[in-house]
Amino acid sequence: MDFVIALDQATTHLHPMWPGQPETAVWSFAPLAENKGNTNEVGLATLQTLHALRRRIELLVSLHSRGASGADLRHDIRDMAHLS
Repeated sequence: MDFVIALDQATTHLHPMWPGQPETAVWSFAPLAENKGNTNEVGLATLQTLHALRRRIELLVSLHSRGASGADLRHDIRDMAHLS
């Protein structure tokens, strides 16, 4: 099963057409470029975003390796968008 994971809902219309109609999910994060805080706040926000993304990717890999059904896997990957 193929997956396309977008990191921003606003850019999903810009994605190319993927052959084979893979499953899609949106894992939105706050835009780091628009953060107007001081250097420490921007750095902390960046680290938090990277940590959350890494956590989701690690969970994705573990889900895929346990051999779940396609529907279960699709729901789990879309549910990961709500992890912090």
